[in-house]
Amino acid sequence: MTSSDLVVTARKKLRLKKVGHTGTLDRAASGLMILPIGSCTSFSSVFLEKEKSYEAWVKPGESTDSGDKEGEILESLPQEQTETWFQEHQEALKEFFLQVPTWGFQEAPEVSALKVNGRRRSDLFREGVALVPAVRKIRVYQYDLGTFTSQSIFFKIRVSAGTYIRKIVMDISNLAGFPLRLEKLVRTSIGKLSLDQADSYENLLEGNVKIHPPEAILEFPTLEIPGTEVGSVLNGKKLKLEWIPGIEFLLVSPEGEILAWCKKEEHGIHEFDYKYLRVFPKN
Repeated sequence: MTSSDLVVTARKKLRLKKVGHTGTLDRAASGLMILPIGSCTSFSSVFLEKEKSYEAWVKPGESTDSGDKEGEILESLPQEQTETWFQEHQEALKEFFLQVPTWGFQEAPEVSALKVNGRRRSDLFREGVALVPAVRKIRVYQYDLGTFTSQSIFFKIRVSAGTYIRKIVMDISNLAGFPLRLEKLVRTSIGKLSLDQADSYENLLEGNVKIHPPEAILEFPTLEIPGTEVGSVLNGKKLKLEWIPGIEFLLVSPEGEILAWCKKEEHGIHEFDYKYLRVFPKN
């Protein structure tokens, strides 16, 4: 399924009007998806910029135009030929994999959901349209190379937002002159949230999933305001704060309800100048 398919399913099964997501997963990938609901869809962009962790299984001897099993096959070697090449070049190939943490830039794959003039790069690529390379900065925070055989290569990786794991595999394939593609990819974390905290798709289909309160998910500091000031905030009136707990923060009621998402003004006249990014009126 696509990430959009999951959103539609969640909306129907949970009978919600508003469901979003915080970063797509390729059809061939699985793992953690954070689905904000209702007014919390305002926080979707927060998670788009978070670091993400993956577990990746690579199939030696085959390459596709997308870098995973969903794409068109470009090259497929017999197992015997793959094993022979692997025996002769295993150390050189492993060295390419071990160099991944030093990479600082990545060119986005041609088969991707990135938009060019409102259209997906993947659609334009399939139509034979020449695309300008989309180069972006990336950072690899953690990396662990595990199983390394002619049948399967496995690694764990934690990367900056927007990094394509299948493109890492495609680039290594090009460097080594040997076909490789992703066989399986699982996203295991987004920011501080991990896959083992997530509910299952099966429970979603039954309409029985745990919905987490935003304060348990978001990492913003909070500032409680007096109950007499709640109405003013909900009407968009800024309060005179005695202190600000962070660059971005949440104003909450004495009951812990989120009232507003705020950001400190960088060039404010006063030390405690701030602005509302979003006010959350009561339903």
